[in-house]
Amino acid sequence: MSLIKESKKTIQKEGLHTFVKKSIRYLKNKIIPQPTVSNKSTCILLWYLKYIYNIWFEINHGKGIDVFDEDWDTLILLDACRYDDFNDVNHIPGDLSSKISKGVDSDEFIRKNFVGKNHLDTVYVTANPHVGLIDKNTFHNIITEPISNWDSELQCVPPKQVTSSAIKAHRQYPNKRIIVHYMQPHDPPLGPTANKIRKKFEIGGAAPGNNSLQGKRIMELVASGDISERKAHCAYRETLKIVLEEVSSLLEHIDGKIVISSDHGEMFGEKPYALLGKLYEHYQNPKTKELCKIPWFVVESPNSRREINLGNSAQSSKDTDSSMLNEQLKALGYK
Repeated sequence: MSLIKESKKTIQKEGLHTFVKKSIRYLKNKIIPQPTVSNKSTCILLWYLKYIYNIWFEINHGKGIDVFDEDWDTLILLDACRYDDFNDVNHIPGDLSSKISKGVDSDEFIRKNFVGKNHLDTVYVTANPHVGLIDKNTFHNIITEPISNWDSELQCVPPKQVTSSAIKAHRQYPNKRIIVHYMQPHDPPLGPTANKIRKKFEIGGAAPGNNSLQGKRIMELVASGDISERKAHCAYRETLKIVLEEVSSLLEHIDGKIVISSDHGEMFGEKPYALLGKLYEHYQNPKTKELCKIPWFVVESPNSRREINLGNSAQSSKDTDSSMLNEQLKALGYK
């Protein structure tokens, strides 16, 4: 979808006022390329080095794969999943290698892999609110049912909701490639460490009877020194274990060649480049191995390949309200 089409779509659905606000934010991000989360130790002017570091990264590691050029029947995306943590935590049998992602965040990943393309042999099941970037005719079907099952207390779509929708999609479309996009281990984290952090800082939740967000997101608390990098990374790994349990459940119900991968990774205070301070999270960060080196895990399975048919575009199974998407993008730090 072109920038002009996106602009028209925003004006029609959200009004001129919202379009102007988004345009100002877009231009600000382009003019001042500072990451969404930082500890403010780096001079704003130095963030322009990001473009040089991005070129250096691509020279050394490439521009990244087109996921549709790869061989799979089902592609399971774990949002913000680092290669090294996946390697340490995963216990699903299979063969692990690494690939380079086109994006450092979901926005860039979706734009460079999905937007403006036609994949009518594919069904996209997603909990990622950036689905609003994709034209409905890009895939045979786009299933946003998980997004409608947003947990307002946790401020996320629990992975179980994605598993349920993915199982139904495989039964409904046995002759399609299927992409299943979980939001974990992206923050807000889940699990025992996350519960302790949430209790203290009210992260990822809303006050009872109030839809407004309370407190800060976890990586903001890390950047400010309120939470240690070690504790945040521990919560992240617990979240990864939880979503992998759901993936294991999904694998029991699907066949064909299955690959588990990610759209991008996460930063926990690493300093990969000279002159730049510690990097946190992912949005608006320069390209790094922590962000762009993603797992490419081929599941060990005796199941035969699915026979994939092209077919036509179908109406999305569930249209998601744009205000709901915006609320979720805010909770994830993109707004």
